[in-house]
Amino acid sequence: MKSNKIIKNEPFVSIIIINFNGGDIIHECINSIYETVMNRFEIILIDNKSSDNSSTKCKKKWPEIKLIQNNENIGLTARNIGIKESEGEFIVFLDSDTVVTNGWLENLIQSFKENGDGLYQPKLLEKKRPDVINSAGNMINILGMGFSRGKGKKDEGQYEKFQEIGYTSGACTFTSTKIIKKIGNINKIFFSYHDDLDYGWRGWLQKIPSYYEPKSKIYHLGSPTLKWSAKKFYFLERNRWICLFYLYSTSTIIKIFPILFFLEIGIFFYFLTKGNGKEKLRALISIFKLRKQIIQNKNRINKNRVISDKEVIKHFVNNFEIPTNFKESSSLFTNNIIKKCSNIARRLIKT
Repeated sequence: MKSNKIIKNEPFVSIIIINFNGGDIIHECINSIYETVMNRFEIILIDNKSSDNSSTKCKKKWPEIKLIQNNENIGLTARNIGIKESEGEFIVFLDSDTVVTNGWLENLIQSFKENGDGLYQPKLLEKKRPDVINSAGNMINILGMGFSRGKGKKDEGQYEKFQEIGYTSGACTFTSTKIIKKIGNINKIFFSYHDDLDYGWRGWLQKIPSYYEPKSKIYHLGSPTLKWSAKKFYFLERNRWICLFYLYSTSTIIKIFPILFFLEIGIFFYFLTKGNGKEKLRALISIFKLRKQIIQNKNRINKNRVISDKEVIKHFVNNFEIPTNFKESSSLFTNNIIKKCSNIARRLIKT
């Protein structure tokens, strides 16, 4: 049953959710939407060939949901199906492992009205530890690494300021249908991870900013399927290099390649100590195999590019935050190395 709290004169919003064996998690997510949203909305639930019938159970409880069942798991590119089926003035990409709170959507809509076109992200808090930050806005390091600002820190009100960020978290991204059409579909080359970094970066190339709106709050479980697995490391490393190769111009890559190569050696040995050296090599091999697709993507991006890399990097940072729950004795040293490399890369790109 739809909520009886819905305000009819509010804009219509399409909420796109992908499910893969979500179990009770997806049920909890959708239930929280119906309990909190006062706007007119639709839920587009795309099932990536789940085996646990979790999507059909949701459809049975909430028959008004648009349920689309894929014949295979196509990863996060399933959102493109949701975009095609959406009827809203606004669109939300929402992860199935989130729980939304009162006013989350209304605050995002209001922020959009006040601040204009862009991609918007709420404050994300850990689902199991609601006083701990999951993301207070995602940032892009100039060397292509993305990170969640404040991840693992206790929420003490230190991130209550609306501000520009590098990119919005895929856990919850809000924008208008007009902006979605301008940036385009989710790139199918990624499958999982860094698709949100790519989307935000592509937005910047067209002068579309990303914003963090702390008035909107959502709880996020994070990586319910892959957790911190070798497979996740593989996707993160592979997709980071895909972003670098096709979103930076060729001249920029040539300028900073020595820095990237130096950093890559360090990253490889770090992965080796963690037992993930094999996954790092798999990532590099995969990039080589995908070279034709990367070039095709690069050509397409260059046709739509509005600003140069010199302008883009103004929105990128030099630091890299390691989540507090993963910090080790070597993290400070690692951060200092990344900062120094990033500073050199920034100077090179500006030349």
